[in-house]
Amino acid sequence: MKEVTTIIKAYVHKALSNTVALSSNAQHKSNQFLNLLTTCNISANVSTSLPSSDALCEYQLIFIDCANFDETKKIPNSILQLASAHKIVLFNFQEGVLPEKSALLAGVFGIFYAKDRADIILKGIGKLIANERWFKRETMTDALAELLTNIDVPKPNINLGNNDKSVFPSLTKREKTIIKLVSSGAQNKEIANHLHISPNTVKTHIYSIFRKTSSRNRVELLSWTKQFQQVN
Repeated sequence: MKEVTTIIKAYVHKALSNTVALSSNAQHKSNQFLNLLTTCNISANVSTSLPSSDALCEYQLIFIDCANFDETKKIPNSILQLASAHKIVLFNFQEGVLPEKSALLAGVFGIFYAKDRADIILKGIGKLIANERWFKRETMTDALAELLTNIDVPKPNINLGNNDKSVFPSLTKREKTIIKLVSSGAQNKEIANHLHISPNTVKTHIYSIFRKTSSRNRVELLSWTKQFQQVN
């Protein structure tokens, strides 16, 4: 039986300035990115205008060209507002000029940098198609740290002033290692590769860690780790 290829529909907004034309290098990067989308079976509707949010509903991914955003050193609010309802992906992103952490916290689904090689872009597009976000690990870690300082996470009822070691969970050496990797922003597959174990084994360890630390998710686990510093 012939394999059926799934075509992903995407909208590509060429975000050009009214006063500054794209440099030849930026134009080359934009064209390269569009060619890579085609390679990944993504059918792209390319335009220099951005339609209404309702009109974008038929597209699975919306790519925004950031080649000229470095003029104002910010991402337009009109684009960030779309991120709450659509999978917005920024490309030709200027590292160190544009606020990547703010983009992630606003709901942007992924970022590709102007300096990214073709193989990195292809890997990222594959992640997007698999419904995974695409950001640098440092950006994810910084955003998570900011979230932790701004949310009220329930804390375990432990008296740090006593010497009773039984109040702390009996974490195994492997569990402590996994907590360190989770704290660095690593996902289950990355942890599995690092420790040479299966992703299912990682899940089992994480469930055990959640139970021992009374954590419901990774955010609460990181809050627990930050408070008690018991991962040595």
